[in-house]
Amino acid sequence: MKTRHFFSSLFAAFVALTLVNTASAASLTLPDELQVQGADVQLGHEQSVLSLDAGKQLVELVYRDIFADNADDSGAWVTSEPLYLALDVKGDDAYRLVLPEIATQQDAQAFVNAPKARLVSQTGQQQELTLMNHQQLMEKIWLAQ
Repeated sequence: MKTRHFFSSLFAAFVALTLVNTASAASLTLPDELQVQGADVQLGHEQSVLSLDAGKQLVELVYRDIFADNADDSGAWVTSEPLYLALDVKGDDAYRLVLPEIATQQDAQAFVNAPKARLVSQTGQQQELTLMNHQQLMEKIWLAQ
């Protein structure tokens, strides 16, 4: 009988810890032009929300948007190679990634060539970030060793 009570208590503690851990997940809201690669993303109306655990996180993104110069134009897609966002996530904060204003195909190409964004926390703190390409990510990993 004591064994059954022990396992019931252990199971209840496990469930409680799991719920606390799940409730403390942070979120990252991305603009529609950035798509997360290889992750389970909850899609919103015009943006994606990514759930992140606390600690250091690496998110692989791709910029993709279409631009048309006139009504007869079928449009031209601007797509980036994979971009990497390195974050140090604190607890259950909610973050929002904000891109610079991209109104034209030239603006989009400039962003793809030098991808910078602003990370805004739920408390209003802002941090300018540079999204890394694959080579920059490998350099960062190599230098960290």
